Order: sequence, then C-alpha cells, then structure tokens
Amino acid sequence: MTAEDVLYPKFAPNLPTLILGVGLPSAPSAAGQLRILEQDARNADVAAKLRYGLALWTLRRRVSAERQFEAAAALDPKNAVAQTAAAVALFTKRNPVRAFSRLGPLTRVFPDAAVVRLHLGTLLLWTGGIKKAGDEFRLAIEDEPASPFAAAARQLLFDHPEHWDQVRKI
Repeated sequence: MTAEDVLYPKFAPNLPTLILGVGLPSAPSAAGQLRILEQDARNADVAAKLRYGLALWTLRRRVSAERQFEAAAALDPKNAVAQTAAAVALFTKRNPVRAFSRLGPLTRVFPDAAVVRLHLGTLLLWTGGIKKAGDEFRLAIEDEPASPFAAAARQLLFDHPEHWDQVRKI
C-alpha cells in the first residue's frame, strides 16, 4: 500500500501496469540483474533504457523510471513504445491529466500502435473509466492482433473478468 493508494481510494491500487515487450537479462540475483540493467542504460540505447525503466517501475521507483523512459523517448521520437512509456510514467493519482495529455495525442501520431491503445486503456481502467478502457483494449487487439500488447489487452478483457468486477467496486 502506498500513500497515493490511501489518499485516492477510488483509483486502482499501485502503479499502472506497463507492457513494453522488452526482455530482461538473466543474472544470478535480482540485484545483479538491476546492476546489469543500470550499466546498459548508461549507453544511448532505447531498448536498454526501456528495460531499466521497466525494472525501476516494477520496483515502484516511479521518478527514476520516468527519467529512463523520457531519455528513451528523446533518443527515438518515432518509437511508439518509448513514447508510450514516457507518457505513462507521468501518471500520478494526484494529477493523472499529465499522463493522459501526453498519451492521448499519441493515438494520432501512432494510429495503429497497439502499445498506445493498451496503455491508454490501462490508465482509463486505473482511473475508473471502465467502458472506455474496454474500447481501447479492443482497438489494441484490432490494430496488432499478434503483438504482445494485443495479448495483454485480450488477457485484461477476456481471461480475467474478475479485474472488471474489482474495478467496478472502486
């Protein structure tokens, strides 16, 4: 439980889930893996910054993750995954508009990118926009049916209906 979860109980708990389609390196320990990711992210490498940012996001180090995602987005402005990660990393329950105002326009920049639709749906789900979230998940599936983003959208829509029930109670 976080302070934001207590202050904003109408939102889904914790940070929104990020699916970036990047694999993590194997290492004997989680600390070792984090060291490898940190070292790799020192280079001007979009994928390395996304991997490290994702690890930081998972560890709930939101501000550090935001910096990595922003650096990845700056390196490749035409990379839908990097731009989406940078937008989602702006999400806070106190001010979700920051994330939406950056993510929403990406639907025009990358009109057929499932990654954008999946994460827009995820943020909508986190903030209680259940019907709109479902619409975005369906668009993610339609846009790139074989992508990991469509697979995640399918899972959210069809494999775990209990998520929808849980969100409806919020």
